[in-house]
Amino acid sequence: MLEQYEHSQDFYRITVVADPEKTRVLIDTAVQSGVKQVFVVKGRGIMHKKKIGIISVSGISPSFDMLNVIVTKPHLESVMRALVQAGRLNLFGAGAIYAARIQDMWFHGTQPFTPTSTPTPPAAENGVELQRDLVAINCICQLGHAEDIARETMMAGSPSPVISFGYGHGIRDRLGFFLQLTINPKKEIINLVVGSAESERFFEEMVEAGHLDQPAQGFIYTSPVEVGLINTMSFHNTSLYPATMEQIIKAIDQIQGNTNWRHSGSVQHVTTKKRKMLHNLVSLNCIVPRGFGDITSMVAMEAGAGGTSTAYANAFPVLKGATHHLEGSDEREMIALTIGEGQVQPVVKAIASMTELAETPVLLFAYPAPQALTYLK
Repeated sequence: MLEQYEHSQDFYRITVVADPEKTRVLIDTAVQSGVKQVFVVKGRGIMHKKKIGIISVSGISPSFDMLNVIVTKPHLESVMRALVQAGRLNLFGAGAIYAARIQDMWFHGTQPFTPTSTPTPPAAENGVELQRDLVAINCICQLGHAEDIARETMMAGSPSPVISFGYGHGIRDRLGFFLQLTINPKKEIINLVVGSAESERFFEEMVEAGHLDQPAQGFIYTSPVEVGLINTMSFHNTSLYPATMEQIIKAIDQIQGNTNWRHSGSVQHVTTKKRKMLHNLVSLNCIVPRGFGDITSMVAMEAGAGGTSTAYANAFPVLKGATHHLEGSDEREMIALTIGEGQVQPVVKAIASMTELAETPVLLFAYPAPQALTYLK
């Protein structure tokens, strides 16, 4: 029952994208700041391609870990700056960190954050300049299509997107058995953070590259980012010059304080097709122990959700008197669904009423999804 869940509007979700070798120190830093659970999703960048004569050979894509933590508003920037310092995320190519405000959160069986100290005033921090006015673009597409979509955004000038794997529920579950065979439940999830002035252009690039306005091709939506620092590297290329073009652009970003300067004064304009867009939706996320994802998705769909996408994660809980380590994690499923504002309460109540989740830790949180697109008749 929802009455057994704690409700709050004072939290933020911090996402950190970094090399897997930094995961342990980042988890330690988050825990020392008061984070009770860190949810880690495995991801990758786009594949490197090397041209040998007339043949292009695909190489190994860079691996990323995506760490998700929940913190309170007063501690947001102090925790972010501690993570930046621990992971050296202020260096070019080191990764990314960004935070989104949670407009509503319900949790049961777990307390996501208990501060270990009072927040440090910004003036006493380490001088890292966090970026404002950012937008996250989230895309769920068919397996094997993410590479082309991500590469198109990078060719258009975006930072390196992060690709992770998952599975989906939705239209496929409503089809007959033989028609279900035509739609692969496995999905790829693309996360990209850009300046707000450029978000429309990159949104359009991703729709075009992934044919997301066509039946059963995927779903794409935006969400606001409160503050962030984007230093993901696109390619590891050698150059005759002491700085790559990416480094030069990044230096200008830091001087300007955001990436919106790229848009101003440009003769380029966004050529947007007339599309049936969805507006003012809500991204509802539910984190449950692994094995409960399918039934939770079905309950959410029965309560009105059109579909869900799920990624696998490892949770690193810190219990009183116990030490945490990477081998001691437990597996979770992170379910995401984008719905109308009026559907949030019915879906949350339906999930909270599940007897299967009565004795397990559950975390539900929602934030705005101002713009979305999928195939609509």
